[in-house]
Amino acid sequence: PIIVRENGLLFELRLDEGQKTGFYCDQRENRSLLRSMCQGKNVLDCYSYTGGFGLNGAAAGAKSVRCLDSSAAALASAQRNAELNKLDDRMEFVQADIIDYLIKALESDDEPQWDIIILDPPKLAPSKKNLERALIMYKRINRLAMQLIKPGGLLLTCSCSSAVTSTPGLLLKTTQVAAREAGRDIALLRSSGAAPCHCVHPSHQESNYLTALLLSVS
Repeated sequence: PIIVRENGLLFELRLDEGQKTGFYCDQRENRSLLRSMCQGKNVLDCYSYTGGFGLNGAAAGAKSVRCLDSSAAALASAQRNAELNKLDDRMEFVQADIIDYLIKALESDDEPQWDIIILDPPKLAPSKKNLERALIMYKRINRLAMQLIKPGGLLLTCSCSSAVTSTPGLLLKTTQVAAREAGRDIALLRSSGAAPCHCVHPSHQESNYLTALLLSVS
């Protein structure tokens, strides 16, 4: 393994394991932005992978951070990263199917409990032919998350599918439908993409693949 530093945090990478390099550098600026908003908050990091967003929340002084992922190996890596940064005392790691977890949380909690929820799922639409089914999934996870956020809380929702990002406003439109179904009002605070080191080639639009929306939920 090798150790890299981002935003003052250390991450252990195993280049021969996991997805890509074992770390998503494209979310660097989005992690930094979220970090500035987490102090004293209860943070739920869904599809947490190796803990990038969750660790930034904990480093900012979040009241609590819970990382969810379906992969035991990813969560083990996230826990090692938390220990590496001496943040493991304020974080917990739960292996679960994200949709199942959110549904059970809705069924068991009387009131929304999270100040901030991050949704950074894997690529749900590998191509245009998968787009319709992917949009149904994006709508569903966003609706569930919105129902669990305290009024005035934040949702950072992402799509790494170029089939979604190539249609301007498509993810935002999907979250608007999700908000109506959830009975919540949303406001767009920021729309962003990949970090500047991930340049977009004009003749290869698939390189423009990441959309990240920061929403206020009331």
